[in-house]
Amino acid sequence: MRNIKKWIQIVAFVSVLLPVRAQMPPDRDEGLAHALGPEWKVRYQVYAGHSNLLEFVHGAEKINNWTELVTLQDFNDTLKFSPEEILNKLKVQREKECPGVTQWNVIGQDERSLLYEWHVGHCRNWPEQVEIARIILGKHSWYLIHYAAKVHELASSTRTQWIKTFSDATFDSVTSSFDPTLISVDVDELVPFDVDRVAIALKPAMESQNCNVTEASANRIECKRPRVATTSKHMGSGGESVTAMREANGGQTQVRITTGKGFNGRLLKQNWSTPIYVEMMKTLQKAQP
Repeated sequence: MRNIKKWIQIVAFVSVLLPVRAQMPPDRDEGLAHALGPEWKVRYQVYAGHSNLLEFVHGAEKINNWTELVTLQDFNDTLKFSPEEILNKLKVQREKECPGVTQWNVIGQDERSLLYEWHVGHCRNWPEQVEIARIILGKHSWYLIHYAAKVHELASSTRTQWIKTFSDATFDSVTSSFDPTLISVDVDELVPFDVDRVAIALKPAMESQNCNVTEASANRIECKRPRVATTSKHMGSGGESVTAMREANGGQTQVRITTGKGFNGRLLKQNWSTPIYVEMMKTLQKAQP
């Protein structure tokens, strides 16, 4: 597991000191991103494998000069920390950077998520702002979603709106806001289709990601992606193997999809489990009577 200090530094950095911006990506049309409404525009995104980021601004505002900002952050780790422990570590990091100017308030929490708000006064070159945020833990990754406004205090209606928006968000609704071909983690899901239909859908789903089936049995199917040679323009990568296990559960099926990257070139390889799962589900849903 990645050192906890590394992702704390990432959270602190992108929450306040945002880097030089990339080209504006297309808007997402699903999940939490869609629920924000058409007035919220994606202006910046980062897909870095171990952590991913989407940022939205309101209307015609610019990413370098915003008054309101919504950020969705993904961290591809199975953490051995509760949401409360994550928040406490964020508090410690924040206090080191800006001692004595941040007030925190937990709004609500359960075993897998925590909703909180904070107000920060002026610190270094950072303006006064208010933030409402939620930590959501999944099986193989976790999310930090937050709304920030450069104000002293949020209007009551605005605060209520964002508390409801983030309280209604689910792990899946945040996941579907990201591009599934660029953000991928291993999958362990119960799907509402029988095991035979799942078995049929898995092969074309794997092939859609250039993963050639090499082995298939009653409850297991494995595929292998070709290696890509190093060129003057691209580093070598590929060679990942993906294994899908399926187990009948009544009329449903437990599906586990994992990507094996091996040792050599591990940092240059990708996880293909999520896009294969997404394609499998598209096939299954299209075939529904």
